[in-house]
Amino acid sequence: MTRVVLRGPAPLKIMMNSRLPVENADTVSLVCALLVRFPELASIRSMPADRTVRLTFALKARLDKNAQRALADAIEDHIAGYLLLAKDEARTVRMECESDRATSFVHLTRDTESFSKSELELLVALLRERFPEALVRNPLPDDHLDADPVAQDESALYAIEALRDPTQSKSLVGFREEARVLVYFLKSRKAKASSRR
Repeated sequence: MTRVVLRGPAPLKIMMNSRLPVENADTVSLVCALLVRFPELASIRSMPADRTVRLTFALKARLDKNAQRALADAIEDHIAGYLLLAKDEARTVRMECESDRATSFVHLTRDTESFSKSELELLVALLRERFPEALVRNPLPDDHLDADPVAQDESALYAIEALRDPTQSKSLVGFREEARVLVYFLKSRKAKASSRR
């Protein structure tokens, strides 16, 4: 599998395979930066063929059907309000929720054309306000105090631009595993990936 590991906001160290285009490596670095900048994000999945991105947030709480509907309505209202102010409109807004006895995963699919860093900040603020104790937030690494917040914001902005880039042909998924960020390139819609270490 294609696997990239990032520990905290330190510089990304990737063993590059000569068959991997530089643009993909840049996208991987930026996706890692986005996950570091927004520790509330459990995963990001880019689907260039559909021109969408899927964001996943984890909650340490079970959401029943009513709570899921209420959250979907709140997210839709927030996105519609934000895009109205930005004089834009969404092509894709879809929320799905997976819940078991003690946890829930909120999956939000957005079109990359109208999605922005400001909207992501708004979504994170909404989830923090709604689930102050339940929203899973990745612990900050020890060297986080040395990180430059302005540089992190710029990297997050560039990451969303990279996901929007129509020349980005490979689907990828970035997610957290303990204190690491992992990124996999996907060959097809199936969860298979080519090997690179």
